[in-house]
Amino acid sequence: MSLLLLDLDDTVLDRSAVVRRWARRFFGAEISPPDLGRLLDMDAGAKIEHDEMARQLKERYPVASSVDDVSVALGEALRGGLEIDATVWTSLTTARERGWSTVIVTNGAVDTQERKIRASGLDRVVDAWVVSEAAGVWKPDPVIFQEAAERAGQPLTRGWMVGDNPHSDIAGACNAGIPSVWLHHGRTWPAELDFAPTGTAGHCAEAIMAIVGERPASGTG
Repeated sequence: MSLLLLDLDDTVLDRSAVVRRWARRFFGAEISPPDLGRLLDMDAGAKIEHDEMARQLKERYPVASSVDDVSVALGEALRGGLEIDATVWTSLTTARERGWSTVIVTNGAVDTQERKIRASGLDRVVDAWVVSEAAGVWKPDPVIFQEAAERAGQPLTRGWMVGDNPHSDIAGACNAGIPSVWLHHGRTWPAELDFAPTGTAGHCAEAIMAIVGERPASGTG
C-alpha cells in the first residue's frame, strides 16, 4: 500500500472541538449533538441560513447578545481554530518520508474546504485534495476515491481510507474496495450497519502511523 486517503473535518482537523469550545465560551453551555451537527454541516459549506441558525442558537442557549452578534461570533468561530494537532502533522510528514502519497477526500463546498486546507497549512504536507462540490460526486460514491487516486498518480487498489463518518468515509472505502480505519472518537460502531472498517483508532495520528508503519489498527471488535 502507498496511497493514504484522509477525510478532513473531525479527522485531520478537529472541528467539533473548536465548535464546542466556542459554544462553551459564548453561551456558557454545552452544545447539543443535533446543533453541533448542523454547525459542522455549515462549516463544510452546507447551505444553511447563517442568521437563521444564529436565531435558533440564541433561543436554545439564552444569551444577552443580539442575533446579529451571535451570527458574527458564529462566523468567526467557524473560520477559526484551524491549527493541525502536532501529532497529526508529524504523522503526515512521516507518511511522506516513507513514500506514501496523501490525499484529502472531503465532502463540502470548494471555497470552504479549500480555505481550511490552506489556512491550516495542510496544503504544505499533503499531495492533493478532492472536494465533492468540484468532483461532482460525494462520499460514499467510489468515483470520488478514484479521482483522489488519479490525482496522486497511484492505483486505488493500493489505498487506505481514514475517516470518522461510518456512512461516508467507511461505506465509501467499502464501495471503493479498499481497507479503512474508522476514528471512533469514543463511539461504538453502529451494530445495524452491514459493513465495517478494517480497523479502528482513537486519533488521526494513531491511524496514520498504524497504516504507514505497517502495524494494523485495532480491530472493530
